[in-house]
Amino acid sequence: KNMKMLSIPRDSRVEIIGRGELDKINHAHAYGGTEMTINTVEAFLDIPVDYYVKINFDGFKKIVDELGGVTVNVPFDFTEKSTTGEWIEFKEGPATLNGEEALAYARMRKSDPRGDFGRAERQREIIKAAIDQAISTSTLFKVDEISEHLGENIQTNLKPSEIFALQKHFSTMDLSTDSESLTIDGEDAYIHGAYYFIPDEESVQAVHEELEQFLDY
Repeated sequence: KNMKMLSIPRDSRVEIIGRGELDKINHAHAYGGTEMTINTVEAFLDIPVDYYVKINFDGFKKIVDELGGVTVNVPFDFTEKSTTGEWIEFKEGPATLNGEEALAYARMRKSDPRGDFGRAERQREIIKAAIDQAISTSTLFKVDEISEHLGENIQTNLKPSEIFALQKHFSTMDLSTDSESLTIDGEDAYIHGAYYFIPDEESVQAVHEELEQFLDY
């Protein structure tokens, strides 16, 4: 009943498994979909990926709304455009966001001095907030409603019965003490005019060892 969260910077220059070349890790999905993405992440971290969830913007918004919104701590004032073209204003401090607002909060990058790393941190915050809501008593019986969105906007190899079992198993989890975020260090580089994030080998190895021990793998 513990969780570790890791965001891999999308511009990380890694070997794309199945293509035999170094490229940005987010290109793996464009080249080979879910399978190539999983194979690339497994090779990069040397850690197995047994389950996945792939969600599009509509699915993201519907799940957050189904959960009754998510509560986050906005790090600073900023505005971000919604998918409908309207500007959403965020004020520093605690805020409860609906699906459209949560998506804008998770997508914003240009106004964050930390760039993609700040966005990744907000995305992990949204995931933790959604899990907090999902394991609460008030949403315990919404699994059926949430499962209706599977296939429509969400792809996963988890069965609805497995999602329900996970929710029950983790219902006593306290994410404030039972979760930890891991980070990968590295440096910026421009290769043939294109920007890349070059992961530090020692940092990647340290993340691998921590996950290996955590998973007892």
